[in-house]
Amino acid sequence: MKAGQRTATSIFLSIALVLTQTFSLPMHAQGTIEETAAAPIKIAAASQTKAVLSPAAYEAATLLGILPQVERLIQIKQAGDGNPHNDEEMALKIDVFDKVLGCSLEIRMISGRIDRELAWSSNGQSMLQAKRQRNLNALFTANFMQGGILGVLSGPAFLHGKDALGTELLLLASSIGLLLSTASLAASRSGTKKIDGGTTILADVFHLSQPAQKHNYDTIVKYLNSVPPDANNNHTRINVLIDGWKKGRYLRSTKEKQLEKLAAIEGKTAKEKENIRLLDNRIRMLYDTQWTIEQLDIGLLDLLRITELN
Repeated sequence: MKAGQRTATSIFLSIALVLTQTFSLPMHAQGTIEETAAAPIKIAAASQTKAVLSPAAYEAATLLGILPQVERLIQIKQAGDGNPHNDEEMALKIDVFDKVLGCSLEIRMISGRIDRELAWSSNGQSMLQAKRQRNLNALFTANFMQGGILGVLSGPAFLHGKDALGTELLLLASSIGLLLSTASLAASRSGTKKIDGGTTILADVFHLSQPAQKHNYDTIVKYLNSVPPDANNNHTRINVLIDGWKKGRYLRSTKEKQLEKLAAIEGKTAKEKENIRLLDNRIRMLYDTQWTIEQLDIGLLDLLRITELN
């Protein structure tokens, strides 16, 4: 009986060992196959990120530091697991949306600040132009009146045979007219006021030292100092802006003092004055800078579309 029991026990153990190897090895092999098959999919998804994202969206994702999350969302979308609202996907979408929304609000904040700076500069420009026109009108009126009065007075002198007196009156009228015309020419190019209104966004464009700002906008500054994805050279957006201003003769000098006047650096230009031409140039630069910053919205919108959050 003991020998039979030992034989039965040995047979049972042999069968158990065979069954264990039979069922455990395929499971292990299956896991290995799944991991091996999943790796190429992940690599392929990462390599196709630039193909799926527009250049503007890829730049925005890199700028905001959410490129890994966007790549994972694209991978999940391409895999199509049949569960459009799994926890991982929702967490990734919330993270991307949070970054995109924060950057969008930052753009709105900077755009609103530039609008205020544009309004301040435009009001100063309008004030100087009105003052200039008022002075020109006074000079034109004075010139017209003196010419008429002296011309009328010279007429009777010629009629009564006082040619010398008439000639002197006409010469006087011509001299006064020349003087007033010269004054009008000078007035047309004059008109100044003290620089006020606070430091503008141009201080960041020109990389000038400035007082600390209340709000942080490092993302916008980083965007301005980056190279556009469609650029044919290594010129940053700021380089492109400055080159355009030089070409259009809006930026005639790059001396620090002149740049500080254009940027209206608070505390450094309190005793400086600005004229109509400087205000014209500043307004043009502010418009160009605002347009450049708002181009980041294109990349943010593409990100929302690719993650199905729009």
